[in-house]
Amino acid sequence: MFDDMIRDRFVTRDPDTRDFFTIANMISLLRILLTVPALWCFAADRWIWGMVILGICVISDWADGFVARKTHSVSHFGKVIDPFADKVVAIAMMLLMVIKMDFPLYFVIVLALRDLSIFIIGNMLYRRRSVVGGANIAGKVFIVVLTVAGVLWLLEYYLGILLYAEIVLYIAFGLMLLSWGVYLVQNVKMLTYKG
Repeated sequence: MFDDMIRDRFVTRDPDTRDFFTIANMISLLRILLTVPALWCFAADRWIWGMVILGICVISDWADGFVARKTHSVSHFGKVIDPFADKVVAIAMMLLMVIKMDFPLYFVIVLALRDLSIFIIGNMLYRRRSVVGGANIAGKVFIVVLTVAGVLWLLEYYLGILLYAEIVLYIAFGLMLLSWGVYLVQNVKMLTYKG
């Protein structure tokens, strides 16, 4: 019964390969490397080039998963490096925006606490049950809304026009809390299951 409980649509698929050097993993690593020129472009007010690089990062986030599935090269390393690459880009950009663009620091702190708790509980779940919890729907919607809020925040700063980025960010904050709660409930149930 426990197997039925944990092998639901929220649990990621088993790996296809143990290879490190897959195309999908290289795409994820490239996303991390692109963080440096993106930050430099925004810090130097070359924001159009910065937006282009961020666009490549967003496309690569979709591409690595697509390539991994299509080439049957889903790997344990890929399951780790893909979300890690996302966090590197997001946190680096938000810290730059906190310093340069008056982005709210509380948002970055709560996001960091959320991600840390997800990492700790996910690690415990993997060690005890040998399963990897996947993202929930609220979490995926949160990432999309956060991306939109970030882009609007950047455009407001560089173009000097009101695009309601703060309102979209509040929506993202609510979704972040919702996805955090769903994840905690779901994974604590798996951890404490006695069957």
